[in-house]
This record gives sequence, structure tokens and C-alpha cells, in this order.
Amino acid sequence: MIFTIFCVRHYEYDVGIDIFLSTYRFLYDSAMDYQIISINQKGENFMLLPKFEFYEPTSIQQAIELKKKYQGKAKLLAGGTDLLVHLKKKLITTDHIISLSKIKDLSQIKEERDFIEIGACVTMSQLSKSKVIQEKFSALKEGGDNLGNHLIRNRATIGGNVCGASPAADTLPALLVYQTQVLLQGPDGRRKVAIESFFKGPGKTIIKDDEILTGFELPIPQKNCGAHYIQLGKRKSSEINVVNVASFIEINPGNKTIKNCRIALGAVAATPIRSFFAEDALKNKTADETAFYEAGEVARRKDCKPIDDFRGTAEYRRAMIGVLTKRTLETAYKQAMAQ
Repeated sequence: MIFTIFCVRHYEYDVGIDIFLSTYRFLYDSAMDYQIISINQKGENFMLLPKFEFYEPTSIQQAIELKKKYQGKAKLLAGGTDLLVHLKKKLITTDHIISLSKIKDLSQIKEERDFIEIGACVTMSQLSKSKVIQEKFSALKEGGDNLGNHLIRNRATIGGNVCGASPAADTLPALLVYQTQVLLQGPDGRRKVAIESFFKGPGKTIIKDDEILTGFELPIPQKNCGAHYIQLGKRKSSEINVVNVASFIEINPGNKTIKNCRIALGAVAATPIRSFFAEDALKNKTADETAFYEAGEVARRKDCKPIDDFRGTAEYRRAMIGVLTKRTLETAYKQAMAQ
């Protein structure tokens, strides 16, 4: 039997289909075939999703077995804010979709003594409301808060944002400066990968065909540390970033010198990158406006390799990297000194 679901597509939002899938749970014990027709506000057939088999495993092991069974041909569904749009636009195709929404462990934020673990299906709204994220990982909260609009943030997950591997993704610079470990699980067990090594290029990661990204492990920052994130887009929401920057800084409170720092840049290379030259330029320097300005200059001249596109020129992106690097460092410094 093929179920056909009709939903109205608002011109600003493209995630109504996944809300239907989450609200009307008619797929329980086995996969069923169905198709979804998206109708615009005039009642015209806007775009047709392809027919596919839909699965809802209740454990990570079940999801791994399904992914292994279909040898990389199945797609994982978390929030669906990218996947369903790409399916509608025929940018990708698949005969099998595996939803992760019923695996409870993937939607939790766990605080341990020295680190926190964020499940892959934690939404941007969850990040924003989490007390430990607000207090210890404010740059990550800022990244999540800048993603799309309220409707998108209620659906979009941190795992989906990372697996999308966009050089301009909002959470990636913060995850880089917090020294995040990506947690992967497959038939051979669990493994950790430093997030710097996770990306291979735009839309490409090191995840194997039989693996699932289950979450992220972030070490809890020590005292006298601060971090900040800023993005620059053409609009306030629902737009791919022109550039984005996150900075993390650790201060020696006695002499106000920079003990350690990490800077991450987005939308200026094939993947989000660390600004190693700028970081080296700051180590053991007195934390002041001059040092932060010089770090921004180093970041824009030596670390980034932007391109021209319709969102902005390479020259403009370089200039903004300098400005945003300085601003993120200044705010991170104020946080560190306030502790």
C-alpha cells in the first residue's frame, strides 16, 4: 500500500513535511512505501518527493544494521531541514530513509566531570536552552541561535549541521575552538575523531557507509577562559553565511597574557579551518586591542583562502575575517576576565 500525504508549503519554510512525519506516527513495526506531495498556497502541485521506504529504529544498533544492510544507499533523517529539501529538488535520491528520532540517547546532553556529550539529534533550540551550554559553551549557543529561524531551529540538529559539512555552517567554528571529538559508531564499535580531521571537503566527511554519527564530546573549559562566535550574512536569518568566526582564549589573570587561544574560520576555504598563524601570533602576548587587531590581520592575510561568489568577493571576505576575528577575541577576553 502507498500512502500519499498532502501538505501546504509556505513560501518561507520548507520543513512542513518533516513535521507531518513527526506528528503522525503511522509507521511502526515495518517500513511502508509512501509519497508526499507539496502544494503551494494557490493549491498547485509544487514539488513531489520521490517514493522511498521509511524506517524508525529505536536503538543505535538497529540503525547501524539498517545502514549496513543497504550499503551506504540509505539516508539518515534527523531534523530533515536539509535532507527533505534536497530530495524535493532532486539534488539527491534514495530508496531508503532511516529516521533517528526514536533513539532517545541521541537527543540528550550529558554532563560528566571533565566533558559534556551532545547527542547527534539534539536540536538548536535544545542547545540554546541548555544551562551547561549557556554557561560553559556560549560560542556554540551563539552558533545555534544564528541558524535559520525559530521554526528551523526547532527541527535542525547539531548532527545534521555537522554532517552537512558546509564550510559556512553555524556550529562548526565553535566546535573547532572547543576541541570537539566526533563520536562515530559502526559494526566494529565506537571511535572518536578530532573534528579537524572529520571534513574532507564541501558536503564530504570521513563517515563510513556502515557508520552513524552518534554525538560529540567537548572538554569543559577551565577557569579564565572565554569564547565567542560571530557570523556575517546578507540577511539576519535563513541565509548562508558570507563568513563566520569563533575564537577561544585562555588568560593568565596575573599579567593578562594569553596562555592559549584557538580561532576558527568559516566560509573562507573548502572546509571550516583553524587560523593557526593568528593563534601563534597571540601566544604569550598581552591581551589588548593591538594584539587582537594584529591577530585579525594575520588571519585575513595568511590563514584564509576565500573565493568570489554571489554572496561576496574574496577581497570582502578577507576584510571581514580581520574584523570578526578581532571582535570575537575581544568578547572572549572579556568573558575570561569576568570569571
